[in-house]
Amino acid sequence: MDISPELLQKKILIVDDAASMRTLTKAILREAGFTNVFDVPGGREALVKMAQIKVNIVICDWNMPGMSGIELFQAVKKDPKLAVPPWIMLTSSSEGEKVKEAISVGITSYIVKPFKPDNLVTQIINKLKAAGE
Repeated sequence: MDISPELLQKKILIVDDAASMRTLTKAILREAGFTNVFDVPGGREALVKMAQIKVNIVICDWNMPGMSGIELFQAVKKDPKLAVPPWIMLTSSSEGEKVKEAISVGITSYIVKPFKPDNLVTQIINKLKAAGE
């Protein structure tokens, strides 16, 4: 897959309470050529990280202790100091109600685990291009 050098420099934040999932996702993105990949284990840590750096896209688990992926998205939307980057919800749940809930709050990408690495990379590229990132 041919990805422009500008896109490969974008800052990607992975939010997932499972360390193995963060490691796997990070490895997939590094393999694709992305160099600025950050990861945190939960929503509260994600808010801190997003206050420190301007993230260009978030890949977030839905089910996490303390703060779900939806709650994190809503917290980012409410914080005037944080820009809401493109958001990809990664989850093991494929329930129609969950998809509808994600769409209703403004999340437009939803990937069900287990996922194909190429599908994730393609979605990231498409989201960054659509956002003019």
